[in-house]
Amino acid sequence: MLVIISAAVITLVATLAARYLLAKTRLTEKSIDAAIARRLHTSPVLSEMRELRELNGVMRNILADLVENEELAVRRPDDHRSPATRTRLVAMREARRREIYGEAILLLRQTARTRTAESPVRAAH
Repeated sequence: MLVIISAAVITLVATLAARYLLAKTRLTEKSIDAAIARRLHTSPVLSEMRELRELNGVMRNILADLVENEELAVRRPDDHRSPATRTRLVAMREARRREIYGEAILLLRQTARTRTAESPVRAAH
């Protein structure tokens, strides 16, 4: 009987010790992850990644505008617009196309200008 009680106590103590060490390990891992996140937050590579994501979003919007603008040009069989209306719509589509291309060119020039400036990431390599 004494052997069973002592085995139960040893098992209980071992389980509690294992849980304590596991919790301590998790806490240490969280603090290490937090330290890594702090270091990465100030990293020039991460800031460049954020800029590239933003640029990617802008370019995606420009492409969506192009597609949307070109969808207006598709002539449907049930299109019963007058020639004057069609001419006006074509002129509007062409004007919008020039605006979109202008936005894209401006964005590409700005990007090229920032790329030619010395980046901290490129200076480190």
